[in-house]
Amino acid sequence: MTMPYSYALPVNTGRNSLLLDRVLNPAVRPGRPFDDSLMRPGQPLLVDGPLACGKTTLLRSLAERAAEAGYLAVTATCSPTERDLPFGVVSQLARGVWKTPDGTAGVPGLPAILSGASDPADQAETARLCHRLCTALIDHAEHTPLLLAVDDVRHSDPASAHFLLQLLRRLDAARIVAVFSDDLSLPSPSLPLRYELLRSQSLRRIGLGPLTRDQVADVVAAELGQTAGHRAGDVYAATGGNRLLLHTLLADYREHGEARQTGYGQSFLSCLHRNEPIFLDVVRALAVVGSALPAADLAWMTGHEPEPVGQVLTALTGAGLMDEGAFRHEAARLSVLNDMPGPARRNLHQRAARLLHDQGRPAATIARHLVRAGQIPDSWSAEVLLEVAEQVAVGEDASIAVDLLEQSFDQCRHEERRAALQAKLAEAEWKINPSTATRHHAPLYSAARSGRLGLSDSVTLLMQLLWKGSLTEVEGLLAQLRHDPAAADRVHAIEAVLTCTYPWLAERGSAPAQHGGAAATRAAVWPRAGTVLADVLTGGQTHDTVRRAEEVLRELQLGHDPACQEQAGLFALLALVYGGRIDLASAWCEGALGETGGGPHVPVWQAVLAAARSEIALRRGDLAEAAELSRAALTHVSPGAWGVAIGLPLGSLILANTRMGRYEEAGLHVAQTVPNAMFKSSYGLHYLYARGHYFLAVNRHQAALADFLLCGELLTEWGLSSGCDPVPWRIGAAEAWLAQGNHDQARILVYQQLGRPHPDGARARGQSLRLLAATSSAKRRPQLLGEAVGLFNEQEDKYELARTLWDLSQAHHALGEKKQARRTMRRAWHVAKMCDAASLYEEWLPAEDQATATALMPKQDAGIDRLTHSERRVASLAAMGYTNREIAGKLFVTASTVEQHLTRVFRKLDIKHREQLPPELYADRAESA
Repeated sequence: MTMPYSYALPVNTGRNSLLLDRVLNPAVRPGRPFDDSLMRPGQPLLVDGPLACGKTTLLRSLAERAAEAGYLAVTATCSPTERDLPFGVVSQLARGVWKTPDGTAGVPGLPAILSGASDPADQAETARLCHRLCTALIDHAEHTPLLLAVDDVRHSDPASAHFLLQLLRRLDAARIVAVFSDDLSLPSPSLPLRYELLRSQSLRRIGLGPLTRDQVADVVAAELGQTAGHRAGDVYAATGGNRLLLHTLLADYREHGEARQTGYGQSFLSCLHRNEPIFLDVVRALAVVGSALPAADLAWMTGHEPEPVGQVLTALTGAGLMDEGAFRHEAARLSVLNDMPGPARRNLHQRAARLLHDQGRPAATIARHLVRAGQIPDSWSAEVLLEVAEQVAVGEDASIAVDLLEQSFDQCRHEERRAALQAKLAEAEWKINPSTATRHHAPLYSAARSGRLGLSDSVTLLMQLLWKGSLTEVEGLLAQLRHDPAAADRVHAIEAVLTCTYPWLAERGSAPAQHGGAAATRAAVWPRAGTVLADVLTGGQTHDTVRRAEEVLRELQLGHDPACQEQAGLFALLALVYGGRIDLASAWCEGALGETGGGPHVPVWQAVLAAARSEIALRRGDLAEAAELSRAALTHVSPGAWGVAIGLPLGSLILANTRMGRYEEAGLHVAQTVPNAMFKSSYGLHYLYARGHYFLAVNRHQAALADFLLCGELLTEWGLSSGCDPVPWRIGAAEAWLAQGNHDQARILVYQQLGRPHPDGARARGQSLRLLAATSSAKRRPQLLGEAVGLFNEQEDKYELARTLWDLSQAHHALGEKKQARRTMRRAWHVAKMCDAASLYEEWLPAEDQATATALMPKQDAGIDRLTHSERRVASLAAMGYTNREIAGKLFVTASTVEQHLTRVFRKLDIKHREQLPPELYADRAESA
């Protein structure tokens, strides 16, 4: 009679005997006979359970216990790979009987019996041989009782199954204990043997299964400690209670803190390789697809019938290895993929692509398999790849678009179609590295000149050629587009872009620019961005240009138009920066664009964003940040990939290092090779302006003046002298004239700057006033410099503020106002120190003057966080050098209140004088003002 048992096997096999004592009949214990136990001679025992749930471990433990009780325990393990080996299982059992552990002889004549198996296909001969084997074993058991343990009996070869079948029928009168393990949920080729087992009235049966969630929690606590109990849920989810997976996963956790392919993943693989090939086939298909599939779909992919595939899925779920066709952990799926031969993997990707295409699945899902499958001759594959490439190009991962387009391009044989695909491939590669995309420019240029490239792709190619500075090709393609009536609307947009980049190439005034409205919203982003910047350069900043620039940035944030995204974003940001709205430009860079624009898979966009942020930081006097951001811009993509636009980040890096007093590093960047075409572009202005300041700092005044004046000559030649200047070249030239002692020429340039019809904003006016003060009388200087200080405070330009404060301290000193001069000098030194302008504070206060430096530096700033909001507002203004009366006027409080606040501030910061206030408090200036 069949008796079901529940058995919970521990993960650590060393504990098996303890559990056997608890679960099985106590008579199984060492030294006790079997005739009153669960495994009595003459009664078969079946251990039933799914994959890797402890059947083999239990059989091994039973064999060890039988050996301790005086039995001759012999074991055999069946394998699907040895199913065609005649008498393979019998041979394993016979080896244990031929030679007993104590060295005595086994069954007499058994080797001769086995060697007589000449033709296993002869059923009569096989029956006679099995009869002789059974007789020999039964006779031997009369002297020495036997325990025969056969693991995974359903995999036994037919000849051995015939032997075991005969043995079962004669087991009642024998001193033999027969123990088998099997998974009854799976079909078995040895059906007569399984039927004989199950119909036996004396069969004893032990049912195994995965551990429950609570049992897993107990094991986790025992193996990893009670503090790791929070991991029990994750462990159960990753193992499904499967004992083998649980064992290796816990080992991975102990040794490495996470599941690994070499541990957990290899254990998962071993379960598959121990079973029929269909198990591996099904799981490989699931690993390739990456999600659960119905049995019918898996049958089509693997070439098996749906019914056995469904049985495999049921068995995998019952064993806890998978969860209804889904992998429980990514390490298992990756292990299966890495174990798969390349041809088999590509074949499965091909089948998956065809299956999903036939089912009408999304093109993006199909394309993922097409990329990994290699060439597929099906006519629809190229269209799917192209469709998905265009979808992906709108998103963030340009590298996927490159893979898809390369596949589509390789499979396409139509010349015009290949040109369009190559154009899109160049566009996708451009987002990652413009230098890589240049390999497509020559064939694309030929296709465009011969009329095989579409208008839109020709315009995109022109934009890329402009960036790279390929002026010969630019002029040829530009002439062709200008003479193409169908390209008239595009040419108007191109003229605006040329105004921003190569103004000498532009033919302006041919048509009004398109501003705002529904039509502009539907148009591509980059033409509108170019138009906005062109309007700023030619006419100055207005409320309308600010609105339009923000519209462009908003659409880029939403990812509506990927075409020329990096140039469109740069144009819009520079339109705000050139017009003095660095507050808005900074908000866009640090906020929406920094979080979503382009994404981590689009290095060019990240580089452009870093360059724009560097220019913003430079104009705010955050020199260390400007240097760091410009280096990042030159790291996201190589200097060569920047093309002519390298003038922007390289100029920022040179100027930031110069102002920080790092002249040697700045000189190295000045010596760096740049494209000749850069000096014919607007980006070259940034480089010339920065190089001019470097020459000025190293006392090469004539060279500096030449660079500044060249900026002005180029802007005049390009017809951009009436709008916002990209760089304040007049201020730089005036400084160079002053360095040479020519105050008259400096004054002329300053008045020109102040008299411009479209002033460049408060910052340029503050710079002009500072230089005007240098050429004015001593009495007039404090008024001019005081106004400039107010402007730089509003613009939050620390570098210019520090320079102006120092000049103001010298002006007070010249008028005999010693106290005011000292207070302003201290404030200037603090601000210069805060913005890392070593070129200033080291000149004003040499490093060897340690006593003065110590007096100026704050003694302690650890207590800043302890200040209240009101105390910080008062302290920040005091750190900037304002008197108590001035602070009271700004904050609309009494001077007594200010004095009380400062008393508490001094106590919290452990200082005695306002000169010791930490310069970090200056960061609160905007809030305090």
